[in-house]
Amino acid sequence: MKAVVFDEAYKVSYGDVERPSNPQPGEAIVRVMACGLCGSDLHPYRGSEAGLRTGTVCGHEFAGIVEEVGSGVKLTPGERVAASFTTACGRCWFCTHALSSRCDSAQLFGWVDEAGQGIHGGQAQFVRVPHADGTLMRLPDDVTFEEGVLLGDIMATGYFCAKNALSLLADSGIPPEQLSVAVVGCGPVGLCAVASARALGFGQIFAVDRVQSRVDAAVKLGALGQGLESANDGRGMDAVLEVVGAYEALKLSFALVRAGGVVSSVGVHAHDKGFPVTPGECYDKNVTFRSGRCPARSLMNEIGELVKSTDIARHIISHRVPLATASEMYEKFEAQKDGILKVVFDPWA
Repeated sequence: MKAVVFDEAYKVSYGDVERPSNPQPGEAIVRVMACGLCGSDLHPYRGSEAGLRTGTVCGHEFAGIVEEVGSGVKLTPGERVAASFTTACGRCWFCTHALSSRCDSAQLFGWVDEAGQGIHGGQAQFVRVPHADGTLMRLPDDVTFEEGVLLGDIMATGYFCAKNALSLLADSGIPPEQLSVAVVGCGPVGLCAVASARALGFGQIFAVDRVQSRVDAAVKLGALGQGLESANDGRGMDAVLEVVGAYEALKLSFALVRAGGVVSSVGVHAHDKGFPVTPGECYDKNVTFRSGRCPARSLMNEIGELVKSTDIARHIISHRVPLATASEMYEKFEAQKDGILKVVFDPWA
């Protein structure tokens, strides 16, 4: 089959690899109909996240059709499905308590370490899915494969970030429509956070990004591109959603939040710069900080309608291209060329 594999820092290649077959108990083989290029795919690509084995099939965002199943799997060949970016058994304490990202047996698609432990990813024509019934979601007839790609990672993550902030502000007694939120980073996940914050009822949503075209994209989804400094009489934001995963972005988030506010962070901080504020600074501002990997599989059913109602795919997918162009797309995405925002690959084009 054709797939995209990791070669070394700043180099991926498209070519032939062995097709997964003979699914074991609990596994499924999925024929991938659409797969995504995620910002976190750039961490090993840039070399900022070390340990990925050469030859690993990349990618953790995919949707497709069940091709084969192993014994004990309830899904059947021919069903349309989307995967969460990590596997989920669906049975352990964490899976049954809405925290599938911390499943006892969770594995990240597209990560095989140098010792050979891990699972290959979804930037391929076929992918092996462990814990198929817990990891895969049946797609409703009106949800496209492209939308399924978004469901399993970035839409779930944006929603998780916004929902965490809103739940932590519930004790304030302030109605959601009177709350203000700043979204720091308006790439694909940030735009999903904007759409989610609007759907959850936040009154004012401010877009923060160094790239004006991304701010403009957020404005189209209902955010404000200016006026943050003077909002709330200058006391700061009720909540700040940090989706970048950079030290500077998190530092800015703590600067923007008001006393007693919430910083909700889902950015993957693959750096060694430490934390941008001290415990004393948090204490002096009464700030609540919440962070962590999104439990995508726990949220996918909940946000299926949100993907449709926000029309998020139309707003964020900038490039729909054959999988064979992956090397070029990684380079462009890393360099932010050609207005690239979200890439969805067709493995069969």
